[in-house]
Amino acid sequence: MLTLLLKGALATLILAIVGIGGGTVLGVGLAGLSFGRAWPLRFLYRLYVFVTRGTPVLVLALLVFYGLPAMNFALGPYVAGCIVLVIYGSAFFAEVFRGGVLAIPAAQMESGRSLGLPPGAFFRKIIAPIAFRYALPPYVNVCVMMVKASSVLSIISVWELTLAAREIIERTLQVFTVLGTAALLYFLICFAVDRLGRRAERHLMRRGFVGERA
Repeated sequence: MLTLLLKGALATLILAIVGIGGGTVLGVGLAGLSFGRAWPLRFLYRLYVFVTRGTPVLVLALLVFYGLPAMNFALGPYVAGCIVLVIYGSAFFAEVFRGGVLAIPAAQMESGRSLGLPPGAFFRKIIAPIAFRYALPPYVNVCVMMVKASSVLSIISVWELTLAAREIIERTLQVFTVLGTAALLYFLICFAVDRLGRRAERHLMRRGFVGERA
């Protein structure tokens, strides 16, 4: 039983890493749209974030897994599951990054502009490092949320910790033991992510950043 649950936990961790990585990359691009000068870009950003965050993960998973094949885009459960996590996570990550940029004090922005750097260098050397520091605590929270959101993918036959627990329960009928162990494994994964985030925060504080998560 434990071996099967540990394999399921590993699958959950891999799904979460893919979702977090892909969601982060897409979220950065989306956050850039929110500061675009053209209003259609800002409108598309708000529409994407509003619709994605307002759609339950379960509905999004069913829509991707069953909807895309109806349009001749055949997807396996794992590919569909990763797409779901990337889409869902990107909306939250985009808002986290956007909030990080907006949290930069106006005085620091003006000081950075006074250096006369090109736009690309200004973003890399001024905006990105400061925004990352402000965005780190909520970013870690979204990462924890992504780990838990992966459990919904069992509905589209993605074999991970939740589905592994269901299979064991069907064979052994040990509901509380199996679900309790699965819950403990989820907790350990989320706890490890949270500890890594807090360690990164302390590292940034030693380098001069004074903000800290409550």
